[in-house]
Amino acid sequence: MFRPRDPQSSLLTSSMLLPGEKRERLERDWPGEFRRSVLPLIDEEIFRDLYCADNGRPNRPVQTVVGVLILKEIENLTDMQALGALDFDLRWHVALDLEPEEAHLCQKTLHNFRARIMADDRARVLFADMVGKILAALGIDTSSQRLDSTHIVSNIARLTRLRLFCETMRVFLKELKRTSKRKYRSVPERLRRRYVKDDGEDSSYDDARSGEAQRRIAVCARDAWRLVDRFRKDRVGSKLESFALLKRLLDEQCEIVKKRQKPEPDDADARDGAVPVVVKEAKEVRSDSMQSPHDPSQTYNAHKGKGCEVQVAETTDNGEKPEIITYAQDTRSCESDEKAPVPIVDDLAARSIQPDALTTDTNYGSTANAIELERKGTELVAPVAGPRVETDEDGDGEDTSGDEAKPIDKGAFDIDVKGERPARCPAGNDAVAETVDAGTGKAKLTFAARDCESCPLADRCPAKRRKDGTRVLNTTLHDSVLSRRRRYQRTSEFRERYAKRAGVEGTNSELKRKHGLGRLRVRGAKRVRLAVRLKALACNVKRMVGYLVGRAKAAARAATGTAAAEAAGA
Repeated sequence: MFRPRDPQSSLLTSSMLLPGEKRERLERDWPGEFRRSVLPLIDEEIFRDLYCADNGRPNRPVQTVVGVLILKEIENLTDMQALGALDFDLRWHVALDLEPEEAHLCQKTLHNFRARIMADDRARVLFADMVGKILAALGIDTSSQRLDSTHIVSNIARLTRLRLFCETMRVFLKELKRTSKRKYRSVPERLRRRYVKDDGEDSSYDDARSGEAQRRIAVCARDAWRLVDRFRKDRVGSKLESFALLKRLLDEQCEIVKKRQKPEPDDADARDGAVPVVVKEAKEVRSDSMQSPHDPSQTYNAHKGKGCEVQVAETTDNGEKPEIITYAQDTRSCESDEKAPVPIVDDLAARSIQPDALTTDTNYGSTANAIELERKGTELVAPVAGPRVETDEDGDGEDTSGDEAKPIDKGAFDIDVKGERPARCPAGNDAVAETVDAGTGKAKLTFAARDCESCPLADRCPAKRRKDGTRVLNTTLHDSVLSRRRRYQRTSEFRERYAKRAGVEGTNSELKRKHGLGRLRVRGAKRVRLAVRLKALACNVKRMVGYLVGRAKAAARAATGTAAAEAAGA
């Protein structure tokens, strides 16, 4: 049954039972600031519908449970370490405003709460709600933000191809045995023993020398086909989650052929018959293929390896105030960062914190993204992919190199993405008519005869002259935006703005080193997503508390210095 926390503090909290000096020290440090500034930000009503309204034992206060999860991620603790700190660490008692008798949670309570909020990604709501309140409390400006991704790995082993086959079949066979021993025993004993021993332990079939591994992979591929073929229409086996993984493995790693492949006489499956399957070459396996049956969401990146990416956006240009992470979301490692900016800006816009400028690296900076974000009201500050661009000596972005008689590029005509002003030619004349196809981006620009007749660039202009003296240019929105971005990239202003992007790499490092994001203790898409959100939220809370504590101490030192100066003057 849902029961909100009593807003009235008790006189028997741990902080009230401490000697005055110790209590004051904790009040001045992070525990007191956490209680004063962070606990009120946790809205228990977000979780009300997760509990029965009028039946059952009252829940432990959600504020306490969420507070424990945040402190756990701030210090990067295991469940047992966090629960131990809750039991015995007075700083946690003060931070969570608890009486000594209340300072306890069982591991099952923590587990059940996480299971509930994972079911519908309630952590996303918690993250968005608390980040919004932190931004408001600190007066953080969100008009300028930066974005980057970092590679992480869930709690999975890095499997070789042979071990991937063996482990996937072990997972299926063990689940089949738990579900139906009769179905399990129907699998030929020779096949079972290659992966699972009679006592249920793993076999050593995947522990092969490199010279033998390739032949064993072929045996495993044939065994996978035999298992899939045997249970494809079985009402029990085909419904198992592990069977779907086995079928996926077969589809991704193998090719079904017309001619049945007969095992070699000394192969482990020599007596099991020929099957119509061959192993694909490693280079033919897609990067989005399964990397582990224990976490199918993990994919492969040619540069970073197995795992997934986390997109991290944070504020910039807030001076002495801390920068706050506004977005943290896991994505597949096999996908390009180019797909990320538009959904991220949409998410930020829905939370009323859309930036006016988003600074990213080249991987995000496609012209298509620049156009789409500009339409939404966000400038994409990112280098253009391609050869290194030299900066102008005067820093104005104008290309002064090359032959002045060279024809002007069509992309030099500036088209407003939003259509709020007329298109403009390189000489600064506005188009008197223009049409831009929203689907293809093709543009037709018309310029007045009076402007073109006296134009000093007329001889180099790519626009075609009509009989009436007007000029018409057929170009594309893509070329116009790309040319504008290349010109801007040569300016010193761009270099100065882009330099701020590097700060997000420090945030990624902080999340990995201080909060354990680099190598998670969990696996599975939902658990990984929850861990990412909680660690990003914990980083924000840590920065907020650190800033407020530092500001209070600085104010106290200033007040002490003023009082001392006044005393000396008196």
